[in-house]
Amino acid sequence: MNLSFENYIIRNFNDDDVDSLFKYANNINVSQYLRDSFPYPYSKQNALEWIYFIGQNNTNLAFAIADEHELIGGIGAMPNNDVHRLNAEIGFWLGEPFWNKGIMTKAVKVFCNYLFNSYNYNKLCANVFEGNEASKKVLLNTGFILEGTLRKNIFKNNKFLDQYIYGLLKEDFKR
Repeated sequence: MNLSFENYIIRNFNDDDVDSLFKYANNINVSQYLRDSFPYPYSKQNALEWIYFIGQNNTNLAFAIADEHELIGGIGAMPNNDVHRLNAEIGFWLGEPFWNKGIMTKAVKVFCNYLFNSYNYNKLCANVFEGNEASKKVLLNTGFILEGTLRKNIFKNNKFLDQYIYGLLKEDFKR
């Protein structure tokens, strides 16, 4: 899969991504707003294992965000099942040197368009940790709306945090 926007691309992970994945993922400022399954510190071995895992079984639709030189982040969707089978949860991260440049907002728009059209999802959701104002802004700028708050629902770095749930319906999505 290749989705291009400006000078960036959303594509499959590959073996050449190990060094840049390690470089940008091994950052407390990145990992503090991600699930514990995204470890910190993030080792080169973690990068190798992730790329191998995704190459074997990409059921979570996980992809790299890259510029013309290297991987700079990641984006993915976790399909739901049963009565929620036409919904998916999206997640994303970006290396700190690329923050506040509008890259992720554009990536999320392109990715949502892909998910709505290729998988026929009716709704996409995203969960944001308390304090992650940048991700809230990305989602709002993409058309997501805040649908609810789960108070003190996250336990991260020995603290309880609120979890904000954002949703975007296919019928409300503006390409």
